[in-house]
Formats: sequence, C-alpha cells, structure tokens
Amino acid sequence: MILRTLIFLIFANTLISEISFIDQIAIIVDEGIIMESELNEALENTVKNFEESGERLPPKEILFSRVTERLIMDEILLQKGEKFGIRISDQELNESLVRYAEKDGLSLQELKKKIEGENNSFKDFRESLKKEMIIRRVQSGLVRPKIIVSDQELINYIDSAEGQNLISIEYKINQILLKNDNDEENQSKALEVIKEINNGLSFSEATKKYSSLFNNGDNGNLNWRTKSNIPTLFVDHLNKMKKMEVYGPIKSGAGLHLLQLEDIRGETIQIESQTLVQHILIEESEIRSEKQSKDLIIELHERQSKGEEMSILARVYSDDPGSKLDGGKLDWAPEGIYDKTFEKVMMETKIGEVSKPFKSAFGWHFLKVLDRREKNISDERLKDKAFGILFQRKYREQLQNTLEEIRSEAFVDIKISS
Repeated sequence: MILRTLIFLIFANTLISEISFIDQIAIIVDEGIIMESELNEALENTVKNFEESGERLPPKEILFSRVTERLIMDEILLQKGEKFGIRISDQELNESLVRYAEKDGLSLQELKKKIEGENNSFKDFRESLKKEMIIRRVQSGLVRPKIIVSDQELINYIDSAEGQNLISIEYKINQILLKNDNDEENQSKALEVIKEINNGLSFSEATKKYSSLFNNGDNGNLNWRTKSNIPTLFVDHLNKMKKMEVYGPIKSGAGLHLLQLEDIRGETIQIESQTLVQHILIEESEIRSEKQSKDLIIELHERQSKGEEMSILARVYSDDPGSKLDGGKLDWAPEGIYDKTFEKVMMETKIGEVSKPFKSAFGWHFLKVLDRREKNISDERLKDKAFGILFQRKYREQLQNTLEEIRSEAFVDIKISS
C-alpha cells in the first residue's frame, strides 16, 4: 500500500512538473491571468510582423515590455467588457469578417482558405477578431462620454488655416462694381441692374454693360478661390448666396457690388433637393374601420376641392400630431425621409397641386406640394467633417489618458522576465 502511494506521488509530481514546463502563468492581471504560451505567441507574431515589414527589431527588453503591456491592457479591457456585459453576436462577428475579407478583395471562404493555407487557425483568427471588437467597444464606452466639441471650437477650426486646408471649398464669384459719387443714384442703379438681370439679362452681359471693372483683368470676377482668398467684405455674405442668383448690393469704399455665385466645389459640397408638403392623415383605429377611414379622407378631399381651407380641415380632422396644429404643414424634407408610398405621391405631384387620396403604412392621406427647392447643405456637411476631425483628435488624446488611468488602477504581477 505504501509502495503504491509512493509510486502515485512520484507520478503526480512528474505530471505536475511536465505541465509546469509546458505552460505556466506569466502575468496576473486583476482577476485574470496571461499564460506563458500566450506571451510567447504574441512575441513571435510581433517579430514576424517586423520581419515582414522590413523594419528593424527593437532591443529584446523593449520588445518584451511593449508586448507584455499590450497583453496586460487587452486583459484589463476584456475584463471590463465582461463586467459591462458586452457581447458580440455571431451576426456582428460574421459581418466584420466579411468586411475584413472584402478589404483584400476576398470572400469569407477565400479568407478562411488563405488563413489556413498559412498554417493558422481560422477559429483562432475569428476569436481574436471578436476580442478586438469587444476591446474597441469598451474603449468607446469609456472615452466617448468624456469628449465635448463646442460650437465655438468648430467655428475656430473651420476658420483656421489648418481647417481651410483640410476642408477645401472653392467659390467661383462674379461681380459688378457700380461707381457713383451719389449714393442714392448708385443704389437706384443697382436695383435697376438687378431688375434687368431678373428679367433675362445675363450676368456677363450686365457686367459688360454696367460694371466699372469690365476689361479689368477678369472683368472683376474672382474665379475659383478658397474662403481665405476672398475679400473679407464678401466672405460674411457667402452663406446667404445661392448659385446663379444675384446678391447685393454690398457697399464698399469703391462703390456698390453685385455678386453672383456661379459655382461652388469641394468634397463637403452637397446640394439637396427638398420638398415642402401639407397633408391630412386619417388613421384606422379600434373605433374607425379601414372603410370609415377611406370614406372620411375622400369626403375631406372633396370638401377641400370645393374651396374649404386645407389647413382648417387638417387642424380639425388630421391624426398627425406633428403637423396638425400647423395646418398639416410638414418641414422641408429631402428624398428618403417619408414613407415610400407617401414620397412617391409627393414626387409625382406638381407644386400647388393636391394629390388624390392614397394609403400609406400610417393610414389614409392626401397631400399638397407647397414648394420645392435646391438647398445647399454644405455648411452642415462642413461642420460634420470638422466635428469628425476634432472628435477623433480628442478621442486619441483622451483614450491615451484613460488607458493610463485604468492601467495604474489595475493589479498586475509579471512573473517572468525577458
């Protein structure tokens, strides 16, 4: 019996020794551990990446420090992800895998074959990507609430030299300069020129006929210029100007200026077609059947066609709480905002006309198109881009601070050295 016990103890010690030799705890991080095999694999992959890129390897101690710190930080964030209840669904993971494959022009199956063809495990790759997604989500949750970009910061950035270089918008402006020592006569002349242009005289013809700058360089036209190269006097009016319309007069020491924004270009430029609509909605309900709803909308449509004010009918009968009090009038809206059926009828209806009754996903309607316009929403896009640049800059700074903060708060015990 004693002999059997001794044999068992010797076997157990040998087994434990072998397990210890094969793998052991390299780092303790709060409630988690990083095994020596994980650390060795990370070191090998890092060395491989350096060799493939042709970059020079840093000294062994620095390489070891960088890799261990990265593993420690990943473990801290993964533990926080577990505490926060962050989960990545199979669908999300598969969509990320597809996007990853598409970057290399591959299908998901081709990506799998490529990874396995390099003697790597697709299952491990999938798990690694899942961890990365959790880490990014944790980082976002920790950092985003701390970032604020004020309206003044946006304005300052857009007006700065850096902002103008990164967000380059160019304006092509034509101008007519009217010179007269008598301000009243000059003002009267400006209004007369505007009237002629509105009645069909082209801006170029008006320039030739009236401008004091005609035959002076480009006839006084500014051609393509960024905002920083446009006279300050005109810059303040840019946002109010519409393409191909006459703007002014603007008074300067030289006289009165009439401007025409011939064109505008740049990656943030966007002209959006918008429609202004008035409508009446009749919903089906527990006390109103589909037939009753249809009959009511037909009755209201007939009453409107006989001269009753649509706005009054909307206030009394419409079931749309958002527009009811405003006589059924909706806000200016681009395509893609409304229900598909509603939008189809809206686009087919001419300005000033009233549609026939129709049914959408919300109920029975008829609508009137009040107006259409082409709106320059470039300012909104410009602010969006500027916000994105400033946000990402602040995000990187805050992320570094946040990571240093949570690293200092964590319990870390590195049990092996380089």
